[in-house]
Amino acid sequence: MTLDLIFQDNTLILKGVLNNQTIQQDLFVSQRKKIASIQTLTINLEAITHLDSAGLAWLLNAIRDAKAANISLAWQHIPDKLLQLARLSSAESFFTTPSA
Repeated sequence: MTLDLIFQDNTLILKGVLNNQTIQQDLFVSQRKKIASIQTLTINLEAITHLDSAGLAWLLNAIRDAKAANISLAWQHIPDKLLQLARLSSAESFFTTPSA
């Protein structure tokens, strides 16, 4: 099980498994230098093969950190599983913003 973070311009592609075993640290900590100059970061979730509540929490932390850094987030290819978990946590609205 692995999670790869692939940057292409202002898009971050998450590939693999997003859970407590693959998450190392907050996105804005681990990728601080790559994100620093971005005004809008698009997060593409198309290549996520599995995620759990820890993955949801990691993404919610990214939303919090983006807001603190005045960076807008846009979402691409949000998995149904993520929306289901977000709905259970009353956090679905964070992922229903317009996609890039």
